[in-house]
Amino acid sequence: MAKTKIDIVSGFLGAGKTTLIKKLLKEPLAGTQVVLIENEFGEIGIDGGFLKESGIKIREMNAGCICCSLVGDFGKSLKEVMEQYHPDRILIEPSGVGKLSDVMRAVNNAAVGTDMEMNSAVAVVDATKAKMYIRNFGEFFLNQIENAGTILLTRTDKASKEQIDEAVKLLREHNSKATIITTPLAELDGKVVLDTIEGNNDLQKEMLEEVLAEKEEEGR
Repeated sequence: MAKTKIDIVSGFLGAGKTTLIKKLLKEPLAGTQVVLIENEFGEIGIDGGFLKESGIKIREMNAGCICCSLVGDFGKSLKEVMEQYHPDRILIEPSGVGKLSDVMRAVNNAAVGTDMEMNSAVAVVDATKAKMYIRNFGEFFLNQIENAGTILLTRTDKASKEQIDEAVKLLREHNSKATIITTPLAELDGKVVLDTIEGNNDLQKEMLEEVLAEKEEEGR
């Protein structure tokens, strides 16, 4: 049986994460069973029935997609979502201030010995604000860049060529391997976006191994 793929879509508030997720759900993932997990490391911002004992808050988004927020024990809650829904794919949209490496580590730890696997990590970056984000948010922002297999630049239809070139240069300084998408999302076919993200699977595995190795080093 195929494993449930887990994809992480990181990015600061307003960068365009939700636009990307909606596009994926509407186009290439339409008709598949998807669970979207929001804000699992932050505040809960979703209305709906609250299952106190499991710390899972759920609402139906549209046909085939369940949206939930996890609080408490992330790994335990993720496994409960798996047991309850057996989805084809889980999309995780962390709160903007969480470190992507921490989310990747938590996903990997939760997936050990289960039918889940970490598939990809995407960083969504507003092309007009990349420089400001580096200056203001330092390691939190850079951590998202460094650990993403794919970086999606948004607002490229509003940014000047100079701004886009500068953003790409800044991103490349912190991640030389990731695929950087600069075409405006509205002009892209959702399947092309998903294929690009999934085409970096080997690179993403390499990055995950580095994240896990770093934690081991810290623990020594």
